[in-house]
Amino acid sequence: MDTPVTVLELEARSYEVDVSLEIKPVTYMNWIQEIAWVAAADQGCSVAWFVSNNLIPIFGASHFEKVQPIRYTDRVVARTWFMRMEDAFADRDFEVRRASDGELVLFGRVECILLDYKTRKPTDWGEITKRFRPNGKSVYENHQKPPMTPVTDDISFQARFPVQVAEIDMARHVNNGFYLRWITDALYNYLHPRLGKAADGTNVKSMSMKFGSAISYGQEAVVSGKMIGVGDGFSRWSFELGAEGSKRPATAELSVRWAPEWTAQLTS
Repeated sequence: MDTPVTVLELEARSYEVDVSLEIKPVTYMNWIQEIAWVAAADQGCSVAWFVSNNLIPIFGASHFEKVQPIRYTDRVVARTWFMRMEDAFADRDFEVRRASDGELVLFGRVECILLDYKTRKPTDWGEITKRFRPNGKSVYENHQKPPMTPVTDDISFQARFPVQVAEIDMARHVNNGFYLRWITDALYNYLHPRLGKAADGTNVKSMSMKFGSAISYGQEAVVSGKMIGVGDGFSRWSFELGAEGSKRPATAELSVRWAPEWTAQLTS
């Protein structure tokens, strides 16, 4: 039998875009989560179903590559399916195309872990696998990162964010989207005093994040960032993010739009 593919149409709204009218990175994360939950509900596994069965799927990692920008009022069509489901782990691939002409604008993958809601430990997907019938086909598997030249200067920073009530989700920890918001806020707050208005043009081109220990209300999130390289029209940054003293912080890499002269401005 064919693998179920969920199709969802979305529109870039005013509160989801930045000063250049492009979609904010956190919106991509929110869309990815929304698409995943709609896909689960299509196969009879809604949020209520998971909770009633003492189960909760969480993102262990998330990756996306932006091929073209999505701007205010753009309508897009998202498609998603499970590529792999083994034991407690699963890979859900997705692609997003512009509704007007079918051009690919975004693709990626989320790595899901199924947890027992009571013990908070991984548990086998079991019979659920039959509903989603993963097919092993991926739009992300063979993606190659574009070449870059490593930077030799120490270009790094650290930022702190107190966890707010609004950042806690139904799994009782900070929602995935806020991890990316903290990282992009920390990066922008570092770049803006050094690049001025040019910092508005450092839109995110790609993101890869592996989540670590959960961050909860009452804690303070610490973001450490470092520039690791520069390529054709982009720079790449590595990050660690976790609660103060965390032994297993989240790790991430972001590529952002870049001009060659901006690197010198960070070291002058």
